[in-house]
Amino acid sequence: MQHKRLTAGFLLLSLLLLATSCTHTAMVRDQEGNALTLELAGKERVTINNTKQTIYTAGTSKENPILLWLDGGPGGSELAWVRKYLGPLHQQFTIVCYDQRGVAASYGAAKKGQSVEDYVRDVITLSEYLIQEHGQKKIFLLGHSWGGFIGALAAQRRPELYHAFIAASPHVNSTENDTIGYQMILEGAKQRGDTKTIKKLESIGLPPYEKLDKKGNVVGDGDAYYAVLSRLYSYSPNAPSDAGFRSEILFLAPEHSLFDRINLIRGLMKGVKDVYPQLRHRSLEDEANQFECPLVVINAAYDYSCVAAITERWFSKTTAPSKHYLWLKRSGHNGVYTESSAFIDFMITEVLPLKD
Repeated sequence: MQHKRLTAGFLLLSLLLLATSCTHTAMVRDQEGNALTLELAGKERVTINNTKQTIYTAGTSKENPILLWLDGGPGGSELAWVRKYLGPLHQQFTIVCYDQRGVAASYGAAKKGQSVEDYVRDVITLSEYLIQEHGQKKIFLLGHSWGGFIGALAAQRRPELYHAFIAASPHVNSTENDTIGYQMILEGAKQRGDTKTIKKLESIGLPPYEKLDKKGNVVGDGDAYYAVLSRLYSYSPNAPSDAGFRSEILFLAPEHSLFDRINLIRGLMKGVKDVYPQLRHRSLEDEANQFECPLVVINAAYDYSCVAAITERWFSKTTAPSKHYLWLKRSGHNGVYTESSAFIDFMITEVLPLKD
């Protein structure tokens, strides 16, 4: 019996070590595929608004401006995609990726709250930290998808922190966006004869989705949102640039331990069910139309996750000291990765000069 206990303890310890060790910064390559020498590379736990959260830094020169990358979700981590598909960009920017509260290595931070305001405050606090830590007057802020929503609110609130705010396929308007997605999925399910999806969507109806909690308060219905959003990708149009894109490496960042990867999956589900419904009555068209720092928008023709027409309409209504726009005609929601060369060129030629 004692022997069995020792064996079980040894196996448990081995699994624990496997889960928490062997992490390292991903190899970053230039346009020709050569490995870059990184002057800055590391994983760091930082204190953000009374929580411990994790950031990942990579760049070839300490003199380059910081680019803080806000992932999509809520609950997503794009660290692996950034390092693999945007390698050459690390020669002009020091790119800081960030596990937001409730995500991967920052999963435990969700215990202190997961309101939209929590995330916006975190972006501002982290931006202040990076400016101080790297001795720069300002940084660049980029938000992809959900990251575009919280990034827009942070940039509008504290424009003096940013050379520019870059909204890449941003989430703009939940209810209109999700209604378009719902109708696309339902039509596609009818064409495929997917009776399970047809039955599910017809039972929940059109968004926004709400229910009563145990106290009788009206709250967002996370299960209903999950039913729609979990089917959205498979029913979206196939973008020409998606052919070589490996979406699964999202879960294989070498910077993440086994536990981090498990918590990434848990965080994605929790983000869709607990955080995303908070956006159901919100829109950047109502909340973020005026910017005091330059505004950059990257939009993609095949994007039905954050519908391209809505993003274009929002951009046309905004005011900013300068406005810059990149249209990716061959891409869907992940165009910054699937048309990476066009995106990188745009960042170098049009965005980098905004550094003041």
